[in-house]
Amino acid sequence: MINPRILIIDDEAGFLDLVKEKLELEDYEVITALDGEEGIAKAKSIKPDLVICDIKMPKKDGFEVLEVLRHELHMKMPFIMLTVLEEFENVKKAYEDEADLYITKPVEFTRLMKNIKTLLNISKNRTK
Repeated sequence: MINPRILIIDDEAGFLDLVKEKLELEDYEVITALDGEEGIAKAKSIKPDLVICDIKMPKKDGFEVLEVLRHELHMKMPFIMLTVLEEFENVKKAYEDEADLYITKPVEFTRLMKNIKTLLNISKNRTK
């Protein structure tokens, strides 16, 4: 069985390393990107099973990344916005732009892992 591939896009290297380490302990293949442009390029090349993306980043923000993946590249993998921004306008925009989940930092990793497993199961069942 192939391990699910997760792309994490966040401009905080320490946070990326921490999340990557925790996901790899759960047998996920993890790819990271430090800005939106790098994230889009990696999504095109690796075709991840799930994307976790911050909003406030250099080059392209999380909304721009989501727009490109969903509407230009027509990629339908689960997409989690993981950000410090708690404002309702951001949550509303994320869901309108077809994010699957909006989680605020600091994140509780047990909850994040449960959400990832659930979204991957739903996605897998859609493609059957």
